[in-house]
Amino acid sequence: MKEVTEVTNCPITNDSERFTYIDLGEMPLVNNLSDTREDSFNSPKYKLAVQYFSKSKLSCLTENVDPNLMFSQYSYKSGVVKAYADHCKEMFWFVDTYLNLKENDNVLDIGGNDGTLLHSFLEKKPYLNVLNVDASTNLTKLSRERGVPALNAFWGVETAKNIDKKFKLITSTNVFQHTPPIADFAEAISMSLDEKGIWCLEFPYWKTNMQTLQFDQIYHEHVYFYLVEPLKQLFDKFGLEIIKAVKYPIHGGTLRLLISKKGDWDVCDGVQKIINEEQSIDQKYYEDWGEVIEEHISDCKIMLQACKNANNNIIGFGAAAKGCIFLNSAKIDHTILDVVIDDTDLKQDKFIPGTGIQIKSREYLKENKVDYILILAHNFKDVIIKSLKNDGYTGNFIILFPTIQTI
Repeated sequence: MKEVTEVTNCPITNDSERFTYIDLGEMPLVNNLSDTREDSFNSPKYKLAVQYFSKSKLSCLTENVDPNLMFSQYSYKSGVVKAYADHCKEMFWFVDTYLNLKENDNVLDIGGNDGTLLHSFLEKKPYLNVLNVDASTNLTKLSRERGVPALNAFWGVETAKNIDKKFKLITSTNVFQHTPPIADFAEAISMSLDEKGIWCLEFPYWKTNMQTLQFDQIYHEHVYFYLVEPLKQLFDKFGLEIIKAVKYPIHGGTLRLLISKKGDWDVCDGVQKIINEEQSIDQKYYEDWGEVIEEHISDCKIMLQACKNANNNIIGFGAAAKGCIFLNSAKIDHTILDVVIDDTDLKQDKFIPGTGIQIKSREYLKENKVDYILILAHNFKDVIIKSLKNDGYTGNFIILFPTIQTI
């Protein structure tokens, strides 16, 4: 695969009628952390812009970066975030209400990271046959170490053929939007679902993300920005249908879809209700939103620079992908943010690409005066603020989404 591939045709309808509504310029790969400050500033950068295909109503990047550059070694571990671990436990009860998973039922998690989701399933029903398929070699190793069988591979038709199993439940949380060949992904799901099996799909819901100005959900790993209507068009092609849709606040606004083969389950009224709510999102909506984001980035930069000019010590919390995009978009570097704290050991002592900002553990707070903490992982802001206060932090917090706030 080429390092960068231009996207000129819709992967659902194959038409080429499209327009670009936000262009963030050249951005680094958010999870490819650097070893030195110099390396951080010299990180490779790639165009980052989002386009809209009017026929399918699908939003996607204008150019895709080779997934191997982003996923072969991955620094995000899902098990580090307690809120996500709790979400995984809730998901078990949610899907088990439908399926009542029994002994020897097969359960597949696509992009299962370090095995956190399947581990929570095994805590409730240890007799399940589970498999984590993930593209990152380091994370599949961690998954196996915690007792969750894992296959290092990208999901698609070839992988499904190699596994050659039917699954009562397939889960994929925050991975479907990372996968350029979505038709191949969906076809592989259709091949692998057992009779009356269910695919539980979660992704950041683009309608909610736009309403809350979360442009920082745009990074090279996120190839797609989904509404429900284009997904319905895609799934129809492979004999799949959405039977339930539920909104969750996690990750800044998540949509959970339950999908089955057509006719296997009754379709809930809420699916069409959400599609109807999306009808107001048209070309003008996207164009206006792009202009609002440009202004918001400028306002954030001015606020943080003024805070630093007043001789305040400012650090960040959460070396998340979205944080990297915000910092690079607003041109915030180590002269404004002293460091960024993150609880993930794989990230500590590395540097955020494009910024020269080093990542530290919480020990930094015990040894340094801090006036303000900018919450970069703002989707977990309540949990983070509570945790830092419990650790004894008495300074101020800055939140930039959906509006600029100082707490």
